[in-house]
Amino acid sequence: MPYRIAIGSCSHPSLPQPLWPVLRSRRPSAFVWGGDAIYADRFAGMNWTAVGVSWSDDGDEDEEEKKEKKKGSWKVTFPPPSIHVDATPEIIREWYRKQWEVASYREFANGWERSNAEGAEGGRVVDRPIVFGTIDDHDYGSNNGDATFRFRRESNLEFLEFLYFGVPGSDENESRDEDVVVDNTDSASGGDGVCRAAESDAGDDRDAMADGNDGGARERNTNHRDRRARGRNKLEDPMYQRAVEGKGVYGVQLFDFSRKFDDSIDGNSNDDGILWGGGHWVPEEEALVDDDVVARVAARHGNNNRSAMPNYSTTRSVAVFVLDVRSNKTPWPTKGGNHARRTNRPPPQSSAPRTPPLPPPPPDFPRAPQ
Repeated sequence: MPYRIAIGSCSHPSLPQPLWPVLRSRRPSAFVWGGDAIYADRFAGMNWTAVGVSWSDDGDEDEEEKKEKKKGSWKVTFPPPSIHVDATPEIIREWYRKQWEVASYREFANGWERSNAEGAEGGRVVDRPIVFGTIDDHDYGSNNGDATFRFRRESNLEFLEFLYFGVPGSDENESRDEDVVVDNTDSASGGDGVCRAAESDAGDDRDAMADGNDGGARERNTNHRDRRARGRNKLEDPMYQRAVEGKGVYGVQLFDFSRKFDDSIDGNSNDDGILWGGGHWVPEEEALVDDDVVARVAARHGNNNRSAMPNYSTTRSVAVFVLDVRSNKTPWPTKGGNHARRTNRPPPQSSAPRTPPLPPPPPDFPRAPQ
């Protein structure tokens, strides 16, 4: 079967969604939400009061230039702009729950059983796609929303909670904050600015084992490491950690399509017999392509670089980057004109030398006779 990564967007839980069974039949290693997984903001009609004709001068010129050139034009506003009511975190959460309740989507996200393999203790093995992605304006909760949206951070967290629906150990009803420890201090103050999650208990376990008073801590810490290496862990997901910090929704996942099932069942399946990404998914701390994960692993291992070396194919791997274009978007100007000039910022100037055009590729087959 070919290796596949599926990408989709613009999903409304109240409308038919006939494509999930088709996607499930294709057995992709991942599904990437490209934005608008739900439509949480509410359409409230058309603003007919904005319809009309008005005189508009050129907003890009100063007053002296306007008087000299007498530039301007009549502007007709039609059709009327739409009116949208922003969503609250509670409304966003409810819409995500409705999307999860779409049976065909839930069946797709829960994966499919491998009929020719056995997991731990002879149990079944289930392939589950890695479901991740980013947001656009309607799942953000604000039509054409930007960084000024008042529920910016809450919206980001609700999306990450949605991505982990149905993932063992990632109950969406768990606290969104208290298990996450963020060090925002800079290096000059003794901190490293690295975002960490759920490490305080593990640190206590290591201290207890060092003193010889493990009290069951060794088993708990071993389980914690196993879950981190073999399954998906919301609290250690760098995308979740960045959402907690209010940085937006962005990240990267790596898939190594040179990996075989037999090589992956022990490494990428957890105690429930789940084979994430069909065995092709490379966990973040093994992939080491996310800067925050690299910093976290480096802080843990110190100068022992051999403990943090990536191990994946460089020719048959695919890295999928997703970027939220809403949470950090600068508001657009309210009037016409160049965005940079309206915000009193000079337009960007590139100092890099111009790259000469590439020569045409050599033909790989004989040309047809003229």
